Amino acid sequence: MAGGKLADLIERADGEWMARKTLEMVEINSVTMDEAEMCRYYADALRSLGLAVDVREVTPGRNNLYARIPGTGGGPTLALNGHVDTVPIHGAWPPRREGDLIYGRGTTDMKGPMAAGLGAAKALIESKVKLKGDLVISAVVGHEEAIAAKDGPKAYIADLNSGRTKADRILIVEGEEDIWLMSMGSANFVITFTSDKGGTHTNNTPFGENPIRFMGELIGAVHRRQRELDAGDRHPLAGPERIDLGVAEAGDLYNRTPTHCTLIGTRRWMPGKTVENIRRELELLARPFAEAGRLGLDLMIEQEREPFETPVDDVAVKAVIAAAERVTGAKPKVVGRRIVGDANLYVHGTGIPTFYYGASNHTAHADVEWVSVERIKRSAQVYLAAAAEYCGMAE
Repeated sequence: MAGGKLADLIERADGEWMARKTLEMVEINSVTMDEAEMCRYYADALRSLGLAVDVREVTPGRNNLYARIPGTGGGPTLALNGHVDTVPIHGAWPPRREGDLIYGRGTTDMKGPMAAGLGAAKALIESKVKLKGDLVISAVVGHEEAIAAKDGPKAYIADLNSGRTKADRILIVEGEEDIWLMSMGSANFVITFTSDKGGTHTNNTPFGENPIRFMGELIGAVHRRQRELDAGDRHPLAGPERIDLGVAEAGDLYNRTPTHCTLIGTRRWMPGKTVENIRRELELLARPFAEAGRLGLDLMIEQEREPFETPVDDVAVKAVIAAAERVTGAKPKVVGRRIVGDANLYVHGTGIPTFYYGASNHTAHADVEWVSVERIKRSAQVYLAAAAEYCGMAE
């Protein structure tokens, strides 16, 4: 690879241009299911670079966007991927820039990173450097809020499988300046105990027969299960598995026994298990307490995603590691996380190796959300260097 040509390509990443694009995007409210204006903006930004944009309607006005910088041939295709929707604004307003930092909802999650993808495309086009493989910019709707049921990522999966768009590797432009290549599986669960006796005055019911008693014992069993997980197998990148509770609901009056007791939580698991393994585990955990209290048991699993892990020696992962070290001067950390993202869906839905590298993510969803302009620029430079290495540079 011609070192001078690559160095020139990297230097063409225009941080101030990307900063302006970030701020303009943040000024657009694009909460999940209300992304239409943001979709139009991003499509226009891609077209302004001279790219043809495939506008893929997910629902009216809500579009996935695919744009391709064609290579000369003989190299693999790298897709830079991200989402254009945000969580609700809450206190993350107004958008503004203060020195190196841009504030506002979506700055880090993930309009700053999406601007970095635009900046990488701009630099590549203006440099006249030709890659052997294609570089694809792909943007999806429907990532953040459960109401969308991941309709944008699922449509992207369908389009990859049908050949409407293409990728040999997917690099999601999200996360910190490290290589995030593994996530545990995750599912929300709802366990409900139901009494066929109806509500009765607590004074007339021995506490040992109160459904709340059995709900409490199940909470204790969840705690014991977590202690077992803590003492069991640990993933080298993500640590032990987790079982967590977030909601406990029972009863309608202080002196009536409840007809329903409900626990809602999250279970996260390592590669090697599936959601069906988890379903059986939760059933075995809750069943003894339901039977002891002569209660009905209902178990519901929601928003399940299987774990994924892309090998650290994957050719694209190695390209991004080398690119990050070249740009930042330090070898990036390789990490795994318990939290899940779209990579869990893409890997299982398409079989395409997927991983993450981003400008920042630690203020995501916070009332004070911000991103560094310098880090946006650096991430764009990493994408350029990684594309040159992975896709190959034509002579």
